[in-house]
Amino acid sequence: MATAAAHGFLPAPVVWVVDDDRGVSMALFRLLRAAALEVVLMRSGRELLERLAGSVPDCLLLDLWLEDATGLELLPRFQLRAGQVPVVFLSAGCDVRTSVEAMKHGAVDFLEKPVDEGALLDAVIRAVARGRAWREARAVRESASRRLATLTPREREVFSQVALGKPNKRIAAELGTTEKTIKVHRGRVMQKLEASSVVDLVRLAQQVGQVAA
Repeated sequence: MATAAAHGFLPAPVVWVVDDDRGVSMALFRLLRAAALEVVLMRSGRELLERLAGSVPDCLLLDLWLEDATGLELLPRFQLRAGQVPVVFLSAGCDVRTSVEAMKHGAVDFLEKPVDEGALLDAVIRAVARGRAWREARAVRESASRRLATLTPREREVFSQVALGKPNKRIAAELGTTEKTIKVHRGRVMQKLEASSVVDLVRLAQQVGQVAA
């Protein structure tokens, strides 16, 4: 059995399992722990939402039919508090419409019980990888946004034009100033954004969604 460490996940990812069937929960606990994953078991939607006050998981395994709420009812409330955390739905039976609805609401996978162990582990590993990619992308965007916030309004204008590939002469004409002044602004932009080339500026603009990747 492949473990979390074998996939490069260190420290061990934390998986929350929300299922009111104790037998199913314990089976999932043993399977996930054998794969070197940290596991937290919960029995209700209420317990899930209360636990979010202290932490968030790397992945959530959520039963579609709980006694106090359905998974579809819980999903938007969970996402509002937890942010981008990958959710895998489990269900003893559902129609195509329900599974499609779950995916539309942000679930990354949908598995029917009884769940094949290999399929479940594959789904969890994919979900954890996706969640970490989301967090890394968010960290990059936030870092880029912090650096952009140090620019003056004029420097921001110059940055936007340079990122679009426009030469200094054209930027100067469009902004109603001299090419020499644009070069000065451009140098300050490069310094503040810790960029060594125009390619770096374009990449940063892509990270904050200012230009298409």
